[in-house]
This record gives sequence, structure tokens and C-alpha cells, in this order.
Amino acid sequence: MNDFKTTMKEKIKQYSNKQYLDDYIKNEYLTDDGDADIYIKLSNKHQLFDERTINNQLDLNNEIYEFVEEKTSMLDCNVQIQFHILGLNLTKEEQGRVQHIMKEHYAIELYKIQKEYIRYRNEIFKLILIGILSLTFYGFLYFNTTFDFFMEVFCFIFSFALWQGIENIIYDFKDVRMTRNDITQNLLMNVVFDEKEKDIKK
Repeated sequence: MNDFKTTMKEKIKQYSNKQYLDDYIKNEYLTDDGDADIYIKLSNKHQLFDERTINNQLDLNNEIYEFVEEKTSMLDCNVQIQFHILGLNLTKEEQGRVQHIMKEHYAIELYKIQKEYIRYRNEIFKLILIGILSLTFYGFLYFNTTFDFFMEVFCFIFSFALWQGIENIIYDFKDVRMTRNDITQNLLMNVVFDEKEKDIKK
């Protein structure tokens, strides 16, 4: 049991090491020019498209997006990605449609996360404004003992606004901003088509 616990600690230390992850990403994804190559092999078009969608509403399988997002989540958001689809003999028109669908998907995702980003940003500005105003009123009433109750109210409002604003900045706003960067990276991803595995260059 003790040997197993020791092995667990060693593996946790090994695989949580930043250098290990950097080396893994460099070997598995990065090219000599600093871009990243991601490959997916498909055997037929049914694996590529969502059969429930048709015509102008044609979409890719969710598994494609999940695969892309799982792989790109390990990359820095400033890395240009080349997404290689292997094994399908698609016409130029079909290739262009796939590229358009994927860009449209991430454009919509970016639009949605941008609304969240603006909402959190405006909320933070409002909290800061409320905090400044309540602190100003508190300072104005500080030397007047007649308004002790209002001083406590403004002190509470200031403390609440300060705490809530800091919490939003540290947690929610930061997470939304990181998600927005990841989606933008996927939006700018280049989708290329390789019919054979031998086209893979490492």
C-alpha cells in the first residue's frame, strides 16, 4: 500500500509538472514555425456531418467540435492551429462548406461569449461606481454623528460592492475572457484536408 501511495505521488508530481506538459505539446502538436497541427481520421462522410441537419442548416457532428476543443484546450491561445481532416475524398465545394460551417459555428460561439463578456464588464463598472459613490457619501457623513445609521448603510454598500466586484474580476470575468480567447483561436483555425495518412508531416 505504501509503495502504491509513493508511486501515486511520483506520478502526480511528474504529470503536473509544467515542463512535462510543455514537452508533450511541443512533440505532439507544435511545428517548427510554432504553429500546431491537429489530426482527425474519418472513414466516411457520415462521421463528419450531423445527419439530423440538412441544406443551409447542415452542421458537423458534435464529436468533431468536442475533439477540436479537447485538443486545443492544451494550447496557448496565441498559437495558430492547422486542423487536418484525414481519410475523406471531398470535392472542393464540400471542403469549402466544411470550412464555412466550422467558422460559422465558432463565430456564433464567439458572439454568445462576447455578450457574457460585456455583461460581466458592465456589472463590474456598475459595482465600482456604486462603491465609489457609497464611499463618497460615507466620507461626507463621517463627521456628522447625526447620520450614524446611514454611515453604516453606505459602509455596508461599499464593502459589498468592493467584494462582489473583486470576486467577479477574479473568477467570472477572468473565466469568460479565457473562454473567449479559446473560441477566437478556434475561429481562426485553418481546416485542411488530407486524403492519406502519409500527408502527415511531423
